[in-house]
Formats: sequence, C-alpha cells, structure tokens
Amino acid sequence: MTGSSPISTPDTPDPSDNQRLILVVDDEPSVRAMVLASIRVKASRYRVVEAGNGTDALTQAREHVPDLVLLDVALPDHDGFWVCRELKTDPRTSHIPVIMLTAMGLASDREHALQAGADGYIVKPFSPRALLEELDRRLA
Repeated sequence: MTGSSPISTPDTPDPSDNQRLILVVDDEPSVRAMVLASIRVKASRYRVVEAGNGTDALTQAREHVPDLVLLDVALPDHDGFWVCRELKTDPRTSHIPVIMLTAMGLASDREHALQAGADGYIVKPFSPRALLEELDRRLA
C-alpha cells in the first residue's frame, strides 16, 4: 500500500512534500497492517510503502529512497540482516536509518543487527506509541 496524493500543479503544493516516507518490510500482512494502523494516527506526517521480502525491499528503497526503513529479520528470501547490510553499503541508500522490527529479542540478535548497520531495534510485539515515538525521534 503506497501513500497517494492528489496530482499537483505548479500552483498547488503537493501535500506529500511535508510527509516523511517510511518503508515497512515484513512478510506477514497482519504485521504490516498493524504497523500501518499505528502510523496512520500521524497520516499528515508519514506515508508508507511496503515490501514483503528482502528483494522487494531493496527495489522499493532504491526506487523511493524512503526517510526510514522498518525491517523485519525473518523474511522468506533474505534475512533482514542481509537486507540492512545491502542498504548500508549502497551509496543511494546508505544514509537511510534502518530500524529492525522483529520478534528476535536476544542480546545477540541486537548485536547482529548493529553489526549489519541497523540504527535501532524494536522487539515485537511492539507498542504503537513506542513505535511512533521512535519514528518522531528519528525523523524530527
């Protein structure tokens, strides 16, 4: 699901100009729906593109260059650690903050994420309020 906005003309500012773009990467549609519902509270501030696997995540990131990526670890084609490393080593996407959003809560999992270049780590199940606070903090 991508954010959409009315067609803009030179006299009409595009409403998405003030919105920050978030790429949500999770293979579970129900998790993506929960994240979207959490973010929708601040729809005037954020818009979302989605990906259900690592390959699509890289394609979406390179095409849309989001302001932040929420990335699951357990994906069907490549794990999120690999996706994060790919994002962080690509000059087109290396500047994008990556927040791992995963059920993997061990200290070793967090360390693996940091080694892959992740900028943050949120364990599922997550608090929608905590998620929004993290987005606001990272995208202020």
